[in-house]
Amino acid sequence: LFEQTRLLLARSWREVTRNKGANAIKVVQQVSTALIYGGIYTFSDSQSSIQDRLGLCSLVAIGNTNLALASTIRAFPKEKSIVMNDRSKSLYGAIPYFFSKVLAEAPISAALSCLFGGILYPLVGFQPSLDKLG
Repeated sequence: LFEQTRLLLARSWREVTRNKGANAIKVVQQVSTALIYGGIYTFSDSQSSIQDRLGLCSLVAIGNTNLALASTIRAFPKEKSIVMNDRSKSLYGAIPYFFSKVLAEAPISAALSCLFGGILYPLVGFQPSLDKLG
């Protein structure tokens, strides 16, 4: 089980890093979305600002979830025939395949989320000091 996951992780990582065009599009998408949200939302200390903050946090959570799901959904049709062929030969199970895909995409997703947050956080006027982040 561990060996299957390790081999599938290596293959998945190659696929993720090889697709430089899609990764560049994701970077542009995150930067532009952060700039748009930053242009729409600016916060003060009023009651409506608290509601706006909650709305922004919900919007960001939903958007990041959709981004992660969309990349997985777009990749699935391309990989389906390969995976079905490999599974018919009993080369690996569904669990090692799933874990390898998640582990391979996690660093890219985390980096994109950090980029997005790093741009959005100061634009909307959240607490500027680093000790407020923790």
